[in-house]
Amino acid sequence: MNIRNIFLTGFMGCGKTTVGHVLAQRLGWAFVDLDHAIVEDAGMSVKEIFAAHGEPYFRELESRVLVRIAAGSGQVISTGGGAVIDRGNRAVMRQYGRIVNLQADVPTIVARVSGNSERPLLADDASVEKVRTMLKAREEFYADADLRIDTTGKDVAGVVDELIDSLKRYP
Repeated sequence: MNIRNIFLTGFMGCGKTTVGHVLAQRLGWAFVDLDHAIVEDAGMSVKEIFAAHGEPYFRELESRVLVRIAAGSGQVISTGGGAVIDRGNRAVMRQYGRIVNLQADVPTIVARVSGNSERPLLADDASVEKVRTMLKAREEFYADADLRIDTTGKDVAGVVDELIDSLKRYP
């Protein structure tokens, strides 16, 4: 594979972090969680950033950190679920690597994210309807990926195998 970085996108609970760790290990690359890098820069959790400064501030910070990280190479970068909404973020990811969108069906997402209070956009409502509505609103952005892989009902190793095989065939 002649790829500089791999950017994993997708909704909360689709497996970006879990798949990202295993993929990075298999490739001998570094794993970078964009949300963790934002937390390090801000000195507070994502939940605290949202509470203190709001989503627009978080998104601005997310874009700045993404630009800095993307300049590296040999990285699997797990983005936050909303990072792809910004056209500039997608352009940066495409400039510095391949964008892989991980998907899962709504019941799987709800099962994976329920009870996680660190997800500010679902903190008050992690219902099937809320997830379905958010997925629908973000679909056009998720679809703007080089590759899409459904993680529903698959084990992590299988998803990683599928991802690597697909990227090898990608021009």
